[in-house]
Amino acid sequence: MSKKGILAIVSICIAAIAAIVLAVMLYSTSGELKQTQTELATTKATLQTTETAKADLEKKLAETQATLEETRSELNQTQEILQNASEAARKIAAERSTLQKDKRALEREKENLRAKLTEIESELQRIREQSQRSIAAIQERFKDTVGAVLDDAGRLKLDVKGKILFETGSAILSIEGKELLDAIAEEILLNVDYSADAIRIEGHTDNTPIGGDALRNWNLSTERAIAAVKYLQEHADVSAERLAATGYAFYQPIDTADTPEAKAKNRRIEIILVPPQDFLAELLTSLQNVMTSIETKVSQ
Repeated sequence: MSKKGILAIVSICIAAIAAIVLAVMLYSTSGELKQTQTELATTKATLQTTETAKADLEKKLAETQATLEETRSELNQTQEILQNASEAARKIAAERSTLQKDKRALEREKENLRAKLTEIESELQRIREQSQRSIAAIQERFKDTVGAVLDDAGRLKLDVKGKILFETGSAILSIEGKELLDAIAEEILLNVDYSADAIRIEGHTDNTPIGGDALRNWNLSTERAIAAVKYLQEHADVSAERLAATGYAFYQPIDTADTPEAKAKNRRIEIILVPPQDFLAELLTSLQNVMTSIETKVSQ
């Protein structure tokens, strides 16, 4: 075979081998391409899933941040509430301390008042017992001419019928009236048990206008009280500092009936012995002080 023929055969073989190699390479490349396409599709799917997950995460993050802001706001409010509560607690504690002090002060005032009441009750009881003895002596000595009572303040009140002391319409003491005042002074007014008592003489008339003029009733009641005071001072040796005279006309009747008997009762002279301590006034003052303290504490 000639040399050209051999070269031709070799060329054909080489071409065939090259074709085979190329075919093999193309086949291999095609498989790799398909695999790459598959992997690319998988990667795209994974990327899509990742994007979706990312969006979900961003949404949750936003929600978490909003919740965090809300929680932070609630925390701030809670802290403010706690601070206010703490301040309120301090104020309550201070007020409670003040109230405790006020309570103790009121308790002391109450104890003082209780002690004062006990003292007053004891003194009133002594005065009542003393006055009851005097009333019994008056009723025994003066019979129906002088009435005697003890009022709630411990004052002994002697009720002398006007007709015994004065003639009708007159402010001049009768002889019988002077004798009666002397006896009352001896038995009661100068008695050592009443030596510190003030003596108030009160004149009273009935409601019949004297001479048709009601103003004259004022004059008569006052003039009669003054006449009794002057006699006790000048003739019965009763100290002037203890005496006082007042006229009430017909404005303080003891019997409001419109009968001759009632009018006779209302025409009178009252001799009132006032102890040096006005127990009712003193008690009222103490009660007023306690009530004022309580009202002040309540208003605060």
